[in-house]
Amino acid sequence: MLIEGVRIAVNALLDNKLRTFLTLLGNIVGTMSVIAVVSLIGGVDDYIREEVAHEGSNVFTVERINFLEAITDLDKFLDAIARNKKITIEDVDYLRENVPSASSVGAAADRRVSMSYRDKWVDRVEVRGRSVQYPILENIDIFTGRHLSQLEIMRSNKVAVIGWDVYKNLFAGRNPIGKTLKIGREHFEVIGVVEDQGTVFGESKNRFAYIPITRFFKIYGSRESIAVKIKAADVALLGSAVEEAEIAMRIRHKLHPTDKSDFSITTSKQLVSLWENISGSIFKALIFLVSIALVVGGVVLMNVMLVSVTERTREIGIRKALGATRLNIIWQFIVESITLSLLGGVIGIVVGFTIAAIISIVSPLPYSIAPWSIVAGLTVTFLIGVIFGTYPANKASKLDPVVALHHE
Repeated sequence: MLIEGVRIAVNALLDNKLRTFLTLLGNIVGTMSVIAVVSLIGGVDDYIREEVAHEGSNVFTVERINFLEAITDLDKFLDAIARNKKITIEDVDYLRENVPSASSVGAAADRRVSMSYRDKWVDRVEVRGRSVQYPILENIDIFTGRHLSQLEIMRSNKVAVIGWDVYKNLFAGRNPIGKTLKIGREHFEVIGVVEDQGTVFGESKNRFAYIPITRFFKIYGSRESIAVKIKAADVALLGSAVEEAEIAMRIRHKLHPTDKSDFSITTSKQLVSLWENISGSIFKALIFLVSIALVVGGVVLMNVMLVSVTERTREIGIRKALGATRLNIIWQFIVESITLSLLGGVIGIVVGFTIAAIISIVSPLPYSIAPWSIVAGLTVTFLIGVIFGTYPANKASKLDPVVALHHE
């Protein structure tokens, strides 16, 4: 009976191609939308977690302003701009002594400039002033040469460790060690090249140069606030390290117990949580819109099945005359409805993944195939077939065989 119902449904599809397309369109669009968006959101989720793991899930930052608050709490962000104190190099030294759960504490300051070597230029490169702990805090591996030394930082030497793009664009693969390049208006000796860091959503992560934080201050001044990067000795100690850093900074800034903190602490968990909230909101909005498309698709499916009942009234009468029960008729039309609905779901799934793959190819957005989304798509379309096919099936089963046999 199941195979027969599927066969009849397929024949009906082939006999009325335009009507079939219009019948399946709602399910195709709804399922396609869910699959495409879930695949892209899932890809970005995996990518963000991978990047956080690469940077170190036990690393956090103490800084004057948390720029994530510009998205999550604009009033708090504006208040921080007006009220928070700048973070200084003295704060870094204080935290290094007063955060026992930390294994590394380092200073960080950034500025975008142009860099050149002879007649070659690279624009909008990030010059990163750092203390000696930066390779551990930022998970930086050397391709050739070496990292900055403590002595070079103490002496404010004009030395630089450059990123992969700077290396390729200025030195074209030739050995850059010992060469002198120009960063802004200053000349620096290249002592190392960092391994290729890849991209973030299509933007290169290799346009930078590390220089001693002390030299950074001499070039750009020390009036601007810096950031303090702190690595907990273990992931399990991250919470303790954050709490110790907060207490130490409040003592350092002489805040009373009732005073708000005049600094911000940013963790990788906050970034992941922010994205999960954004993606969750997108998904909820999508579910509402897709539900409308699926309901419309279900209504169209029901109307098409009612037309099919009318067209096959005589066939139903013959079946009943030959002994078919109401349950047999209901089962036949329910199977046809489910087949039509599932076919739309399958096409929607294939098209959805195809769209996600195409978007991933032509844009920096990654995508992933989530097995649960396939199961969900097929389950929903199955239920639509059952729900919206019940009324036409019930109507067909109630036809009087005598009247049905006389139907033309």
